[in-house]
Amino acid sequence: MPHYLSVHNEPSIPKEMVESRWASLAEETSAVWVKTWYLLDLTRRFCWWNSPDSETPERIFLDHEISWDEIIQVRLTIPSEWRWRED
Repeated sequence: MPHYLSVHNEPSIPKEMVESRWASLAEETSAVWVKTWYLLDLTRRFCWWNSPDSETPERIFLDHEISWDEIIQVRLTIPSEWRWRED
């Protein structure tokens, strides 16, 4: 399934609201929320989704009244894929 990174920038959102949204998003079935990286003050969040397309996270965010700046299709690589590589 394709991977997407959603970028959220909400400087004035209360921590409790973010946590409430996370609890709801964890129950979604049309796409899988894998993890989120966030600034300690929660103003910016970067969320990894496995989704059939970019429109699915958009619909999820609209349903949960979550704003986003962009949703980008990304690929994943890990260091072990590059160790012992012969060029």
